[in-house]
Formats: sequence, structure tokens, C-alpha cells
Amino acid sequence: MAFRTLDFIDRLRGLAILLVIAMHYLQVFASPVLRDWGEIGQVGVQLFFLASAFTLCLSADNRRDEPHRLRAYAIRRWFRIAPIYYCGIVFYTWMFIHDGEGAHYTAGNILANVALVHGLVPSANNTIVPGGWTIATEMLFYAVFPLLYPALDAAWRRWGTRALVVAWILALLLALAWQAGFRLLFGFWLPNNSYVYGALVNQLPVFVAGMGWYLAAWRGGGMAPRPWRDPALAALLFALCWATLGLELTPLYGLIPSFAALGWMLFGNLLRVRDRAGGWLGAIGKVSYSLYVVHFAMVWRPSAWLLHSVADVPWAQEALLVPLYIAEVALLYVLARIMWRMVEQPGNRLGQRLIEWSENRRKAGAPAPS
Repeated sequence: MAFRTLDFIDRLRGLAILLVIAMHYLQVFASPVLRDWGEIGQVGVQLFFLASAFTLCLSADNRRDEPHRLRAYAIRRWFRIAPIYYCGIVFYTWMFIHDGEGAHYTAGNILANVALVHGLVPSANNTIVPGGWTIATEMLFYAVFPLLYPALDAAWRRWGTRALVVAWILALLLALAWQAGFRLLFGFWLPNNSYVYGALVNQLPVFVAGMGWYLAAWRGGGMAPRPWRDPALAALLFALCWATLGLELTPLYGLIPSFAALGWMLFGNLLRVRDRAGGWLGAIGKVSYSLYVVHFAMVWRPSAWLLHSVADVPWAQEALLVPLYIAEVALLYVLARIMWRMVEQPGNRLGQRLIEWSENRRKAGAPAPS
């Protein structure tokens, strides 16, 4: 089945960020039921990872003939992530230190985040920019992608879909070995949303699923959606994630990313065949990265203050649940749109100009043909 546009990717990213915002939003409610069961929103992160792997493969294929591809790739990835993330570092460092919560804002932790290597530093992984662990894992995936994707592509060309299935199973086995090793070493299963949970090795099945989805569906034109089977299987996988979180099935915490990846692939496979523009969900998806970085400040500060101020009023928080969430998303979208236009897009253009400048300089310095 042929693809016409990538609008479905923007819609997937829009859904992902709405889930993540909802999870953090529900954390400030007094109701333990809302807080506990709202944790299902964390699977939005896996949707981000899946979409990232998919689009990264497409970008790599479109730039196969680009000179000095690896250097250009590194520059492009850095400028995709760094400008917005640096804004987050500056703002949250000021906010938390100003509020007397700056114990983790050491020079080492900040520098690790500035260098975007905080995925290798447990103390810095998620302590400078809230949710920064996802950026850390993404950057580590960027680092190994130039090795992973060509190998997976070559295997797919030779053995077809079977190679993709085997690759995903191997990634899952590696994640299981990681979880088992942690269990043997520390005597308990890896905690949800911990450093070991978010580590690349535990999230690897998600990225491999995204690359495999790209090869099988986009490049191969396969994986025709099944209108009844795919939604049922996706719902089952998400229900398993939800039950794992809600019932605190700790031995399964480490498997949530793998379950979620398969569920999102099935869901995304249905969404991709709908030939329509991205709409409001796609518009949110376009600025989802800026939304991700800025939303913590709004959710954990003004909304928390408002909800706590009415905590003693019967049913007040329940009455505010939906309208306050919609209002927050609307306000955050405006802010994210401004950041997208003033920081994110200029950063991407600056990276592209640097690539072009370095290539022109190389050509100017090359000896003339004899």
C-alpha cells in the first residue's frame, strides 16, 4: 500500500504529547486513582521513539548520496535537539534553584546535559530538564543508528520480513537480559521510569520496531492494516501496559516499552492509510518537541497551585479535570508554537547552513583537476 504524505507521523506525535501532558497533569490531582491510572500516559514516550526511528530511516534513505553523510547527519541531529533543550536547561535551572530545589544542579550534571551525554550519567539523566531522560535515550539512539540501520536494511534486503522479526526478538532478548541482570545484581525488578528503565538497551525494542515498520511498510509497501485485528491487538497490548502500572506488576515494568511499541505500530499502521491532512492533532504534533520541554512548568506550577487551592472543595478538582486540561494544552500550544518558530526552526536552518558551509569550504580547498 502506497503512502502519500507523512501527516500521519505528525498526528502520532500529537497524540504522544497529549498523553504525556495528561500523565503529568494528573500527577498533581489529589485523587490517587487519577494519579495511578494516569500513568498509562507514559507510553506516549514510546510513540515518540517509534516515530523518530521511522522518520530517521526515511531521512537516511533520502540522503544516501549526500557527501560526508556521517558528518552531516551528526550536525543535523545536534541542531535538531540542542537549541530547544538548551532553553530548557536555562529555564529549569533558574526555576528549581529559585524555588530552593536545586540540589541536583551541580556543574557536572549541567555540563553532561549541555553535552547531551546525560544518558551515560545516572545523576544527570533526569535531574536538570524534567523528562530529559527521553532526550538522553534519543541521543544515544542517534549515536548507534548509523550502525543499526544499514545492518537491518541489509538483512531485510536478503531475508525479508523474517529478518525484521528476528531483529526485534533479539532486541527484546537483550532488554530481558538487562532486566534480569539488574534483578540479580540488586535483588528487585527495575523500577518504573528509573534510569535503568529508560536506558537505551531497555528501549531498544521500540527503536527496532520503528525501523522495521519503516522497512516493511514504507519501503516494502506491505503491512496492510487489518481493520478488526489490528485495533484489537493494540487495545490488548495497551491494556496489558495499563494493568501492569495500575496493579503494580513490578516484574513486567521493564516490558512496558516493548508492549507499547507493538501497540503503537499497529495503531500507526491504521492511521497511515487515511489520506487527509494532519488537522489540529497534526498541528500539535509539529511542535511536540517544544511542547514536551515546556509543559512541565505549566503543569507542575500554575495548574498544581489552582488544583491545590480547591482541594477541600467537594468535587471541585473533578469539575476542573477536563476544562483545565484543554485550557493548558491551548496555552502550551501557543508558547510551543512561538518557540518552534523562534528557536526550533532557526536551529534546524542553522544546522543545514553549517553543513552547506563545511561542504563548500571542502570543495574550495580541493585541488583543481589536472
